[in-house]
Amino acid sequence: MVSSGSSSASLTDGRTLFVGGAWHTADDTYDRFDPADLSRPTGTFAAASLEQVDAAYDAALGAQAAWAATPAVQRAEVLRKTADLLEAKAEEGARRLTSDMGKCIRDARGEVLRSVAILRYFAGELLQPAGETYPSSDPSVLLLTVEEPLGVVCAITPWNFPFAIPVWKLAPALGFGNTVVWKPAESAAGSAVFLTEAFAAAGLPAGVLNLVTGKGRTLSAGLTGHPRLGALTFTGSSGVGVRLRQAVADRNVKVQLELGGKNPAVVLADADLEDAAVQVTRGAMFSTGQRCTATSRVYVERTVAPMFRDLLRQQVEKLVIGDPFDDATDVGPLASAEQRDTVAGFLQIARDEQAEVITGGTIDDAGGCFAAPTVLAGVGPDSALMRDEIFGPVLVVQEVDGYEAAITAANDTEFGLSSALFTKDIATAMDFIKRTQSGLVHINRETASVEPHVPFGGLKGSSSMSREQGKAARLFFTTTKTVYLRST
Repeated sequence: MVSSGSSSASLTDGRTLFVGGAWHTADDTYDRFDPADLSRPTGTFAAASLEQVDAAYDAALGAQAAWAATPAVQRAEVLRKTADLLEAKAEEGARRLTSDMGKCIRDARGEVLRSVAILRYFAGELLQPAGETYPSSDPSVLLLTVEEPLGVVCAITPWNFPFAIPVWKLAPALGFGNTVVWKPAESAAGSAVFLTEAFAAAGLPAGVLNLVTGKGRTLSAGLTGHPRLGALTFTGSSGVGVRLRQAVADRNVKVQLELGGKNPAVVLADADLEDAAVQVTRGAMFSTGQRCTATSRVYVERTVAPMFRDLLRQQVEKLVIGDPFDDATDVGPLASAEQRDTVAGFLQIARDEQAEVITGGTIDDAGGCFAAPTVLAGVGPDSALMRDEIFGPVLVVQEVDGYEAAITAANDTEFGLSSALFTKDIATAMDFIKRTQSGLVHINRETASVEPHVPFGGLKGSSSMSREQGKAARLFFTTTKTVYLRST
């Protein structure tokens, strides 16, 4: 049963479920620890039961009709107020984010402010034209379309961007009149509580947003199995995404999946090699490589490969690794001991396969979850280092004989999220835009940049082919009715 509520959350007593407009605890709890120092606890969180997930759906269903009937202007005002509250507490939010998953404080501040920008964008988007009118063959008929919300949306979000990714799902889902049951990643629960408090303080009615914290494996069946689930939006690993899609495949549930990446960069001989090295380093190593859009593979024309490798090594070795709360730090810890062990496993593969270590290649697990930014070479095309998403600061460089070999190798992957080309030739750039098999294409810039007003999503195994953010969000979080309105 859901326990009695309180007006605000507590990260010390596990009162971190937000259901029906109140904070609750659960029979079970779990603790999280600072990934920079695993001896330092960062919070105790409620591990929701399936019964509590049902209670969250009941609350969302109970609130949905009234929220959908609320004028868009008023829903937009809630998003604007949430943005204002987050902006006013940006430093507190950034420190919460850094405590959760070790992101450098500079990046954490940027992520919180990016979330503010996303909220303000969708507050404006709600006031854009909704529906269209069409000419009819019957002069007595006004032919038009109207948009309606889907109902109850389940949002399942990852730990690597614990503010921005939830906000780019929640803002349009709520803004277009849906209610939400939100399950964040276990290690991002502190940031999720912070965000939920902001929505609640902005005047979001009870039951419109419901937060359930806990283990995904335990809650998955309850989250996907509810008979009134209208849509599922998920960002995370490919394996989990496939299982979630299969769980709702026999029902009329709208699905949006953003999954993994193995993103390539192609560096041609005519490129500005110094700039390319800076951009590739940023794409591969910032956020400790824990971005689905991070650069993971680099294909360099053989004639300039030695020079580029040396420039890349210099850039990577300039990075400051250490305390994520220090403004001077560029690369903090991995998000958890589990992620540290995953990256360590890939580095063991590199040793087993006798890959060349250009720089890095070590794990420092003395009380924290640090991995040295690593650049490898001499890796075979079928190695797991070239095929699997590592989600850590590990980059593989391969030499190729020209552009055709590079684009063939870049496309040789099950993923298709982001890609980059470095060249001064506009004709080659135009060809790359057409032929690269990725949903995001960058010319002379890193693979990891995202802006909130344009569509975001991948091809192949990186996506369900739906898109997030920008006007694409309206398409996903609403359904369309076609209306024939005849006068009598």
